[in-house]
Amino acid sequence: MKLFYTIIKLAILAVLLVFALINTAKVPFFYLPSESLELPLIVILFGAFVAGALFGLFALFGRLIHLRNENARLRAEVQKNARLTTQDITAPQPVNAAKK
Repeated sequence: MKLFYTIIKLAILAVLLVFALINTAKVPFFYLPSESLELPLIVILFGAFVAGALFGLFALFGRLIHLRNENARLRAEVQKNARLTTQDITAPQPVNAAKK
């Protein structure tokens, strides 16, 4: 199954590479209202992809920090509970002084 997905990914990559090589016409890219650059279409598309990926990473960064902190807190709690359980098992039983 992993091989199948790899073949599909390589096929998609090949199609996109052919698309990039065919579309080399220059298009205007307006980065300010009165300023523009003439760039190949694939450069603009790749730039938009990279910008979107970076935006997505920054959007998930806060959640990642929160989950790491929660994971560390829960691990510390598990270690504390394991330590307390071990102490309870190894603790001597109280001697009942009022035996009849």
